[in-house]
This record gives sequence, structure tokens and C-alpha cells, in this order.
Amino acid sequence: MLARVSACACSGRHAKVVAMKNIFSLLVFALIACSAVSAQQVTDFRKPGDVIRLEIKFEGQDASKIKRVSAAFNIPSGATPVNQNGFGASFGGDAAVETAPHTYVVEAKVPNSAATGDYFAYINVQAEDGGTQYIAGQQFQLHPFHVKNDRSFVPPTITVTELR
Repeated sequence: MLARVSACACSGRHAKVVAMKNIFSLLVFALIACSAVSAQQVTDFRKPGDVIRLEIKFEGQDASKIKRVSAAFNIPSGATPVNQNGFGASFGGDAAVETAPHTYVVEAKVPNSAATGDYFAYINVQAEDGGTQYIAGQQFQLHPFHVKNDRSFVPPTITVTELR
């Protein structure tokens, strides 16, 4: 068996240089990847008047017992921007229409009073006996809906005096 031996008078600097180049390359790659992730911005905004349409399908032994389906959209924290005092952090849709067995379509119009924020879908189901609620990110996967409302209301200061 032949072994390759190289003799160098640099006291192991080549190994250090190669290791440093590898670390540098890894750092550059990590920085590029991080900047690409942070550069992703929400570009698909819904605004007041836009309609959100969802198709909802049920599977399982009790799917045929479902009588009513509706959807609501909520900002989970309930927090609204400071310049949208009194705006809503939730809105609902019309009752869903059954388009096929165990399949429903629901529409919700973003109201003028909806605050800017990320809204998650909540699907409410009423069955013959009982009902349930499904929440996006828990029982099903669906992206949040980014609502951007340019309307605002900042309460003005107030002065009240007694008149006699």
C-alpha cells in the first residue's frame, strides 16, 4: 500500500488556510440564506371589500351529520394598531354552501372596520347533535390572511367643562 506524503516547510499552514476558507464559505452561505429569509415580505394583502373564499371538506363517519358550516377570521391576540382605535380584530363570513357531499364553500368579505393584521381562519361546525370549531394551524393548515386597511382613527384629545 502506498501512502502519499507531502513535505512542506510551512509548518501546517495549508491545513489552516483550507479550514479557514471552508469556514468563510460557510459563513457567506449562512449570511446569504439569512438575508433571503429576512427579505421575504408579505405582498399578498387583503383590503376592505376583498372576498376570502374557502373550500372546506370533511371526512369521517360523522361527516354526513354536519348541518351548518361557517367561518370566522380573527387576529389571535386581538390587538389592533394604535391608529385604528375601535376597529375590529375579527369578522365572519356567510353561511357555507354545500357544493358536493361533505364539501362546503364559504365566503367572507373583509369589512371596512377590519383592523390591519394577520387573521387566522376558524371553521365553526354545527351537527345534528353537537358541534365543534377547527382553528387554522391546529386542526388544519392554512396561511394567515394579511389584511391591510389604510383607514384610521386616532381619538382626539378632549376637554370637558361644566356649564352653569
